[in-house]
Amino acid sequence: MKLWVYVLRRLILLVPTLIGLTLLVFALEHAGGPSVFLALYINPHLTGSARQQLVDQLTARFHLNDPIYVQYFYWLGAILQGDWGTSAQNGQAVTTNFVWFMPNTIMLTVVASLLTWVISIPIGVYSATRRDSVLDQGVRVATFTLYSMPIFLIGFALFLTFGTSWHLLPAQGNIDDNLLPTLSSKSWFDSNAVSYPTHIYLIDALLHGDVPIAWNAFLHVILPAVALTLALLAGIIRILRVSMLEVLDQDYIRLARAKGVPERTVNNFHAKKNALLPTVTTFGYLVSGLFGGAVVIEEIFGFKGIGWWTTMAFLNSDIAVVMGSTLVFGIVLVLTTLILDILYGFLDPRIRYE
Repeated sequence: MKLWVYVLRRLILLVPTLIGLTLLVFALEHAGGPSVFLALYINPHLTGSARQQLVDQLTARFHLNDPIYVQYFYWLGAILQGDWGTSAQNGQAVTTNFVWFMPNTIMLTVVASLLTWVISIPIGVYSATRRDSVLDQGVRVATFTLYSMPIFLIGFALFLTFGTSWHLLPAQGNIDDNLLPTLSSKSWFDSNAVSYPTHIYLIDALLHGDVPIAWNAFLHVILPAVALTLALLAGIIRILRVSMLEVLDQDYIRLARAKGVPERTVNNFHAKKNALLPTVTTFGYLVSGLFGGAVVIEEIFGFKGIGWWTTMAFLNSDIAVVMGSTLVFGIVLVLTTLILDILYGFLDPRIRYE
């Protein structure tokens, strides 16, 4: 089967999954009745006749007096048009908040993923090729310890050690609070404390040539990025080490050694490539799961990404943002699964798309 046919089939199979996800979110949003659902789309500061008029309009728009299955299709139509409701925290559209906060979470995830990949491969390979050595034993103990630690404990350890005890790195926010008055005069910074065009302080400051602001924003990224990296690192090293050990016991590796191929060539060009295949799959799933970890890490460090915003939504009963986050995280996981399946086929020529 050709690759494009396989991709098309997988995309078609994604449709029922996404429909099931929308049904779940719809059921959660409507579980409290029409009044709770209407709160998703009404600015909490709106009162009086204007509020009642909007209630009547929304009731008619979403057909809240019709059977529940009719309401679902009108709700789905609004979702597809980008109308996900209004945040009770700032009165802005949910989609607007996602545009503001999602880039920061994506940046943390990308940085943590790159750091994990760069660090874990040499450590995992080196540990496997020196099995039962002192270094290998140390790596196994360290990764087992780190792997057993929940992500919030990793975050708190970094927060208390480097942030509040030693004061080596800033441990709260995306930038120092005393710089906000300076930022308010910048053309690329608005009254909602949002920078433009990327909504990431570090990148936007660099784009506008403001190096001191960029440096301060960079320092604020270090601790949350390291926390997410440590949460990924132990699992990837352990999986790569085990996979590498299995490959090194294969007959073709023994044959290469018998032919006099240098050990470094055997490890780097014959064993490592095949050992990376299961690691890539696991790595992809763990990265998609980082969005869940970001909820915890961003709250610990007060880093204003989509995880932090979702936590604030929970604490303030902002149902629209909570449901929107549920939908977004679900879509990310589904799409990640598809991408990993396709990527695995590229990396392993033995895979046939059936």
